[in-house]
Amino acid sequence: MKQAVAVMPPIPPSISVEAASPTLTLKSAEQQEQEVDNTLNANLLHCNGIEWKVVEGVVEDWRCMPKFGAHILWGNDVDEARRTPLDYWMMSFPSQMLADISIWTSNCLPQGSANAKEDEVLAVFGALYSLTRTSEGRRDLWSTTEDGLFPAPRFGERYSLTRDRFEILLRCLSFCPAHEAIGDKWAPVRRLIGGFNQRRVEKLYPGWQLCVDESVSSWRGKDGDFCSDGMPHVTRIDRKPKGVGCELKDCADADTKVILQLEIQEGAEVMVSKEYMAEYKLVGTAQLLRLTKPWHGSGRAVSADSAFASFATAVACRENGIHFTGLVKDVLGCIPKSTLMK
Repeated sequence: MKQAVAVMPPIPPSISVEAASPTLTLKSAEQQEQEVDNTLNANLLHCNGIEWKVVEGVVEDWRCMPKFGAHILWGNDVDEARRTPLDYWMMSFPSQMLADISIWTSNCLPQGSANAKEDEVLAVFGALYSLTRTSEGRRDLWSTTEDGLFPAPRFGERYSLTRDRFEILLRCLSFCPAHEAIGDKWAPVRRLIGGFNQRRVEKLYPGWQLCVDESVSSWRGKDGDFCSDGMPHVTRIDRKPKGVGCELKDCADADTKVILQLEIQEGAEVMVSKEYMAEYKLVGTAQLLRLTKPWHGSGRAVSADSAFASFATAVACRENGIHFTGLVKDVLGCIPKSTLMK
């Protein structure tokens, strides 16, 4: 008997054979490609053109990075055993600026007045610090009369500065040349802020974690929107204890709580032209990058609130060699919120 032979037509190139028991299943190439896509997409979330991949755990956790504290870069100029509070203040203040302030202030003094000396400018700063620690009126602090309960303030003896000299120096105190203030409303303090930021970079080595936030310097003077000699931009924030004043964005060392960088908020029109805005578009992202710029590439961890936090901020920090943690509340366009809420 001849053996029976079954003849099957050749399988077209577009058809593949998948063995399955007990039946034979044929699938097209398109079906196979779709199955591969489905398998891949099972681990991907799509949101506004951004793909989010579901993983088992955190791939890179900055909380596991080495921890290190902050310290002052003194150099060899001051003996450790002989450091005084004034040494710490001078370490923080721009080194050359005290001499410059003396010159700029002298140029504003009335004709016939003696030029301001560095020691006098330093005495004015000391008196102003002392004024924050007392409820006495400014003029009463030069009194030499004892009242039987508290000693006389004797500011004249303490700071080697008469009251009249203090008042005229305070009225003419200048932090920039007079010509710079023409056309630049923030020129009177721009050099001071810039010098402060540079000095912090030179003298303070921050710890492993930085914090970016906002501050308000209380202001009770004139508003520049209504007069020529007022503060250029007065911010009003109702939720702050003293919410009327000069708004500052700042970066601080989380270990010591020392502020490392300051940035004046000059108004919306000016802030959109600042560094990083063209590249990253978001004001909060650009501000955070400017405030942390001296430590880009250091791998430090940066924490910030919702004023700065966004998907763009996290990506930008990664691109610039730092880590980011923040609470995202408003800028949710690229974040798969519905999936994360499950």
